[in-house]
Amino acid sequence: MKQELAIEGGPKTVPEGLEQPWPIITQDDIDAVVKVLKRGILWGPTAPEKEALEKEWADYVGTKYCLVVNSGTAAIHACVAGVGVEAGDEVIVPAFTFWATAQAVLCQNAIPIFVDIDLETLNIDPAKIEEKITEKTKAIIVV
Repeated sequence: MKQELAIEGGPKTVPEGLEQPWPIITQDDIDAVVKVLKRGILWGPTAPEKEALEKEWADYVGTKYCLVVNSGTAAIHACVAGVGVEAGDEVIVPAFTFWATAQAVLCQNAIPIFVDIDLETLNIDPAKIEEKITEKTKAIIVV
C-alpha cells in the first residue's frame, strides 16, 4: 500500500490536536525542581537528589555503584576515562555519530579511529571494525 507523503498532500501521521509535547513534565516534576532551587544545593557530590537517584538506579540495574552526570557527552567521557584510555591510545568510533563520541576520546589525549557505518542500520559496521584494530586499540565505542 503506497500513500502520498503529507508534505505532498497525503494524510498527516499525527492529526491536528493530537501532538504530544515532549518531555512530559508533570506538576510533581515542577514541585521537585522548585524544592531543589529553594534549598540552594543545585549540584555537587552531596546533593541529596543526586545521591538518591544514584542509589535508586544502582538498585534498579543491580549494581553497586552509579554515577549520574549532566549529559550524554559527560557519560561517554566518564566511560572512556573509566576504562583507562590514556594519551596515545586508539579508540574505535563510528564515522557517523554525534561529535561528543570522538570528543570524549580527544579529552583523554587519545586518538579516535573512525569506522564507517552499515548503510542498512546506520550503526558502526562490525565487519569493518576488525581491520581497524591495532596494538594501540584500547576501546570500541559503538553508539
